[in-house]
Amino acid sequence: MSEKNLQLIDVVAAHRRILPFINKTPLLKSQWLSESTQAEVFLKLENVQVTGSFKYRGALNALLWAKEQNIAKLFSATSGNHGLALAEASIHTHSDVTICLPTTAAPGKKQRLKKYSVSVIDHGEDIETCEAFAKRMASQKNAYFLSGYNHPEIVAGAGTVAIEMLAEVPQLTTLVVSCGGGALVGGMALAAKAINPGIKVIGVVAANSPAMLASINAGRIVRSYCEKTIADGIVGNLDEDAITFPLAKELVDDWVSIEESEIRSTIFEYLDNQGMLIEGAAAVAVAALSRKHHRPKVNEKVGVVICGGNIARQDWREVLVQHLVGAGKA
Repeated sequence: MSEKNLQLIDVVAAHRRILPFINKTPLLKSQWLSESTQAEVFLKLENVQVTGSFKYRGALNALLWAKEQNIAKLFSATSGNHGLALAEASIHTHSDVTICLPTTAAPGKKQRLKKYSVSVIDHGEDIETCEAFAKRMASQKNAYFLSGYNHPEIVAGAGTVAIEMLAEVPQLTTLVVSCGGGALVGGMALAAKAINPGIKVIGVVAANSPAMLASINAGRIVRSYCEKTIADGIVGNLDEDAITFPLAKELVDDWVSIEESEIRSTIFEYLDNQGMLIEGAAAVAVAALSRKHHRPKVNEKVGVVICGGNIARQDWREVLVQHLVGAGKA
């Protein structure tokens, strides 16, 4: 499979492949968001997926595919969620996986990773430096480099989220999906529009890491300046050959950019209204609705992907302090 022929059938095949190992996560109607938007808003809770993120779908699909191809030794680079997903998936595939992490990765994610039998290497202060190092190491060790987003099997695995959402609520007319490298929004858009060509897909980026949106606006992949963001799961620039870019360019209907203060406030608001703590990358998608950046029609059925729940302890402390200060209680 390559990006040139990635189709719904590949996403369906990925779903069959991973189904015995994943959680079929809930799709729940949100009273809070439904009332505030006057639409019917459904939340796909990938924050309760294995390892706490949708990333497990793509990582597992890719490792099962690699096993079929007799690829046993792999390197990858990650800020956390993709690495946790690979580490868990390697248990089922018995793959030899080395995960490279930037030194700035959340300490909690590092600690969780080191409980697995995968090799972990800290290198570089950002994900791009770390990824370049992982690619060099893979070449030197005669191993396979697996991108966290720029691989057809990763994209197909991520697209399985859309299959489940539309199977449960076929009347969904809009999907709201956060975007970093674009595997989730690209895979979901591919699957959803093959099932229902009239469905709309809204891509949402963090303003501090707008690589995909900047590239869409430029009509080609461009480098974008990335600042620190609490949405660390969607940070970083795109590879020059990113297969997710043409998918996003052709299939995503509209784009929203969320400021850092909005992401932090939404994390607290989601906990307050939904009773669950989510990570910044998930709050980005929620904020598109709660902050009125995207305004659905009255009674429209909208699906929002809660892509992960792995927020760093320090990030949550900062969110809480910000809320207390804003409320005049600190």
